[in-house]
Amino acid sequence: MNCFVIMPFAKEFDDVYDAIRKAVEDAVEQPGSCARLDENRPAGRITERLIRELRLATFCVADITDEKPNVMWELGYAMALGKPTIVITQDLSKLPFDIADIQSIKYDRRHLRSTLTRPLKSVAVDTLASLRVRQPEVTAVEAPKDAELAILRKELTDVKSMILEVVRLSKPIDATASPQISELQKITGAWVNEESNSHAYAALVNGDLVVPYSYQSNDFLTGVYFGWRRIGEYWFARYQWLGGDPSGFTFLKQDALDLLTGAWWSSSDEDTPTAPPKTRGVPATWRRAQLPTPSWANAFITEVTRKGLAAVLDRFVER
Repeated sequence: MNCFVIMPFAKEFDDVYDAIRKAVEDAVEQPGSCARLDENRPAGRITERLIRELRLATFCVADITDEKPNVMWELGYAMALGKPTIVITQDLSKLPFDIADIQSIKYDRRHLRSTLTRPLKSVAVDTLASLRVRQPEVTAVEAPKDAELAILRKELTDVKSMILEVVRLSKPIDATASPQISELQKITGAWVNEESNSHAYAALVNGDLVVPYSYQSNDFLTGVYFGWRRIGEYWFARYQWLGGDPSGFTFLKQDALDLLTGAWWSSSDEDTPTAPPKTRGVPATWRRAQLPTPSWANAFITEVTRKGLAAVLDRFVER
């Protein structure tokens, strides 16, 4: 018996994962495993390992709290494989319409034993019982061949795009929000600058897009893009290194749902350019990534939400 857990990899969900494992281990009558993808990190392609784990899974448990894009497309792929999946969430009212009929459990972070471990154990027992009735025992699973893996990789890429779009469309948009805010919502999420391998995480905070980033890595906070606005066919934003002098601005064109292209310029001018400068900037290609938001980005976004961007920037300048 293999249970594959689909959920955010962030440390703040570790207690939820422990509760899931306890429920599944109490539910099974034979040796098995309950794991999520980040527990083992062998060499090789992550996509192929994900496909293998989903194919080997007896059933899945998916925590779709906050509807993280990577969680949603893993859930979509599990559904495409026909894997029995138990959905858990902290808010049932936010379930997208096309998964609202899946067996779901609402849990409370303050009472995980009573709201998650116990009910999940009960549902897992019933799920395993139904599988014993419907299916003969599987003693071996043939490893997918190279040609089959190539097809599965393409299918997974297609599922990623479809699930990302479903997530965006299913998120409620404030009816009073300006068209620009509605457009900014499409940029939220994880991005990687292909030229520098910098990682950026965009979030809407009080109607503004705040994008903390890690220059040439994904390990620590380097700076922030802010002040996003439309200028013609481009998105304009300023950037500021935190704890350092470099600052400037960028012009990015949204060539596709998951692709921004343009350049950035170093400048301390306060005036907003009305178009990309004629001087050559540093090329920038931002491609959307299926990554969980790391702790350094979450901490910065949380502080900006509480104190406001200006106060946070002042704190870094004072260092």
